[in-house]
Parts: sequence; C-alpha cells; structure tokens
Amino acid sequence: MNRKRSCRRLLVFGRLPEPGYVKTRLQPELTGEESAVLYEAFLDDAMKLAPDGIPAELWVPDRPGAMERLGSRYPAARIRLQPGGSLGDRLEMAFNRAFDEGVDCAVAVGSDHPTLPLDFVVRAFDALAGGPVALGPSLDGGYYAVGLRGSAWPRARGLFAGAPWSTSGLFAWTRARAASLRLDCAELPPWYDVDRPADLARMAGDLTEGSATAGAWARLAPPIAAPEG
Repeated sequence: MNRKRSCRRLLVFGRLPEPGYVKTRLQPELTGEESAVLYEAFLDDAMKLAPDGIPAELWVPDRPGAMERLGSRYPAARIRLQPGGSLGDRLEMAFNRAFDEGVDCAVAVGSDHPTLPLDFVVRAFDALAGGPVALGPSLDGGYYAVGLRGSAWPRARGLFAGAPWSTSGLFAWTRARAASLRLDCAELPPWYDVDRPADLARMAGDLTEGSATAGAWARLAPPIAAPEG
C-alpha cells in the first residue's frame, strides 16, 4: 500500500482542563478552578511547540466532552484518545500510530512545562535526522520529551516497557535501556515541570511575554504588597 509520508509529527500529551482533575498539586496556592485556568494556558503553549511545517497531535484521556471541547479549541490539530494503562502504554500507542501512518520521526512532549523553549523541540527533531532517539531530561529525574525515528521501531518499544514511571530514576533508566538496545540517544538540555507551588516562582521568572501562560498568570498571581514607608 502506498502512503504519503508526512515526515515529522509532534505528539502532545495533555488533559482536558477540568477543575479538580488537573494540576491538583498546585493547591492550596491556587484553587481548583484557578489551577484549571492555568493548565489550559499550559496546554495552549504546548500546542504551539510544533516547529514550522510540523503538525501537532494532541493525545488526551477519554473524558466527557474532551473531543468536542479540545477539537474546537485546537481546530488545526488532530485530537486522539489515550488508551488505558501506564504512560509507557500510551506513548507506545502514539508512536506506533504515527509510524504506521508513515511518519519518519516523531517527538512526544508533555504539557507540564509551559516555559519550555521552542528551540529544544527543534533540537529534538534535528537530532533525529542523524540518530534514532532524542531525550529531554527533566530536573526531577524524568523527561519532558522523547523523540524516535521510525527506523528504530519497533525495537524502541523497549524504552517504555517496564520503565519506572513517576520516579526520579526514569531518565537514567531510559538512557541505559537505549544503550542496551543499541540505540544512540541524543540528550537535549534539561528543563523543569511546573507541578507544585514551589515551581510557580521559577515559572513566573521565565515566562515569555505574549504566551498564554503569561496572560493567565498575570490574572491569577497573588498581588504583591507595596513596601511600607
């Protein structure tokens, strides 16, 4: 069967922005409603991380109204439902679908790092021009991005099977697993997620003017008291 190759694809992993369902660890600094507003801005900025000419695809858990609401908000993107199981199961399905549809290389990113520079995603795709795997380490020991070439599939499934998800050893484990699979791994610059109240101060200092998160934070940030005297 002949398939037109779409070359590259960005796979964004996110959630429907619902109070009490997203960014719950930002409480009590923010209310549930405020956390959802902020996360919606995170997602808006994540959907803008696709370099020029590369389509973005949004993968989300199945929630009531998710396809309709997110499809309306991101009309240029394809919205797809994540399967059940671990994050590894969900990543495997997304990459498998991309490669089955003729994509040459794909990069998956999360939606918890609203200040991630677009250049880091560009670097990931550039790295895949010459190697099978690109990995962006998070400061918490996980990773914010993983990129794969179709030529490394399905061997690269081994990067997800049995991984220690949600632990500080995930990045090191994945890098070691890539070596054991004889897959050269390009390492991107480290970055950070915004998961807890302590992360908000750093986020505020790194915000880019005009970003969705900058606009949301300007509305939500607690007022700073004027100095006395």
